[in-house]
This record gives sequence, structure tokens and C-alpha cells, in this order.
Amino acid sequence: MKDRKQEFLQDERRYKGPNRVVIFMFFLVAVVGLTWFMMANQQTVAIVKRYEGGNYNIGKSVKYKGGQYIDMVDFPYVVQDGKMVFPVDKVIEAKLVNMDTGYVAAGLKKAITAYIAPSGRLVVALAICEPCRSTNFYIDGYVLVCKVCGSRWLLNDLQGVSGGCLAYPPEELPYEVKDGMIYVPDKIIQDWAPRV
Repeated sequence: MKDRKQEFLQDERRYKGPNRVVIFMFFLVAVVGLTWFMMANQQTVAIVKRYEGGNYNIGKSVKYKGGQYIDMVDFPYVVQDGKMVFPVDKVIEAKLVNMDTGYVAAGLKKAITAYIAPSGRLVVALAICEPCRSTNFYIDGYVLVCKVCGSRWLLNDLQGVSGGCLAYPPEELPYEVKDGMIYVPDKIIQDWAPRV
């Protein structure tokens, strides 16, 4: 018996490297786990949308500098014929405006924000980050940032970049632009309620 064991251990044809089956199984489990993790994370950051934002474009792209901090500027508006009205050129000049509507929903003051995206599109949205209940934002380079939780969204389409409130960016609102003035339906603002 000892001779056979010795013969087996000295056999030069015997494979002495790592077990290929174990390595293959480890690799397969890693690939399946990584794929599942990526698929699960894609579903958790889907933006909850109820309204379609407007598509007015100023006709040129806007360049924002990385690291440039642009704070919200309080801005007046008027209500005419059931619509909130304010000028496009003032939004272009201020870069990021904030308008307090005086309405409240679930303890949140409803405010409107507007800015020109890098693509040149006018974005009008409710200035509310619902999960953390913030109404204050700023622009940092090409992203909109919540001042409370630090969540970051791309200016062009409000897709989440980082933070805990990615699925709930400021909710875009429909609007019209006529003769340099922006018209937002006041009823939508009055009826708006948090998505969460």
C-alpha cells in the first residue's frame, strides 16, 4: 500500500496546480452576483415622474464651470389667468431662481425653481427634495445639489448622480413660453403633493 501511495505522489503526469473546477465556480458566482447587484441598483434609482417638463430652448448651450457655486436667487412672479408668470431673460441672468408660491403640502412650502440647462433647455421644477424635505439647492458645475442631503442630479435631465434622494429630484413642471414670458399652470402647483 505504501508503494502505491509513493508511486502516486511521484507520478509526473499528475496535475499539481489549483483546482480548475473550484476556480471556475468561484468566477461564475462572482459574475452572477455582480450582475444581480447592478440590476438591483438600476431599479432603485428610477426617477418617479408625474409631469412632462417643458421643452423651450434658448437656442444656445450654456457653459457652467466645474466647482462654480451658483446659489438660488429669490425671484418675484405674478399670477395671471390661473398661471404663474415670470420672464425668461431674468432666469438666464440669475442662473438659478427660487419663487415661493405660498402654498403648502404635507408641511412643505411649495417653491418653484427655474434654470437653463447646459443644453439650453429651460427647466422649471418644484424646488423640493421630498425625502429630506429640503427646498434649497445650488448649482455646482453641471449638477444641481440639495443643500440638506447633498444629493446631486444632472442639470440637463435631473438624472441622479449621487446621494440618498436620487429618485426624487425637484419635479419638473409643464410650462409654455410666449413673448419672453414663462407660464406655469397655477392649479398644478396648488394640487401638487409629495411623491413619497
